[in-house]
Amino acid sequence: MEERSGVRFLFVYQDKGDQARNLLAELGVRDVEVIIARRGAVGPTDEEMLAIKSVEGAQAAACELNRKYRKAVDQFVEFTCEPKKFRFGDQQLREWLVPVNNLPVIFGLPSEAFKAAAERVPELILHDDALLLADQISQHRWPFATLSADLLARFASGEQLGPRRGWKADYGVEFAGNGRVSYRYVGTCGEPGCSGRTEWHLKEGDNTTRESAARIYFARVDHASGPRVVVLYVGPHPEDGASALSLKLD
Repeated sequence: MEERSGVRFLFVYQDKGDQARNLLAELGVRDVEVIIARRGAVGPTDEEMLAIKSVEGAQAAACELNRKYRKAVDQFVEFTCEPKKFRFGDQQLREWLVPVNNLPVIFGLPSEAFKAAAERVPELILHDDALLLADQISQHRWPFATLSADLLARFASGEQLGPRRGWKADYGVEFAGNGRVSYRYVGTCGEPGCSGRTEWHLKEGDNTTRESAARIYFARVDHASGPRVVVLYVGPHPEDGASALSLKLD
């Protein structure tokens, strides 16, 4: 029998299989195998049982297993996470899939990443309220926030980064030019003043919880002494609709 190590198992009822796989894909989890508990089954298939036995004692999570099914595998795995129901946004399950102590330590608070970027590049401006909700982004999105802060600083400095729609392929940060959220701004930007509307945003996470759907809204604003990039919002996915903001870039 082939010996494997570092593998965990997620047991879910059959109608949650696709959602479970989508969750693993979103979180970038590679060490967890999904085992589907089929309707009426009292245990895994022979093939699945061989896989389980090959890493006997592996950690496992169980969602909505009947007693007979759980008993069939209980002696081969250690259940360390057992939500009553499978929910895509369940924090207990997410923390089991991506333990906090496994997060890269180089990625700190999103708010600190943007403050540091703005200090480094004066042409990157943070709206007064831009970071109010920044640190409410789920922690597994903090690397995205850090990369986004750096990318917007480079964009603000005038560096040629290529077409914005190519940023995901080139820099690992996805740009979207429109959506159901918009920001209208008006303010003093030298002479004359400036006003406009933007739906531009950087994004990571779709069809997930609000906290896991990280969004960064920004605008490129003409200023008397040269263009500026203004960060208007960093945080969980905002409510759909238009928001009005005032700017003071003098």
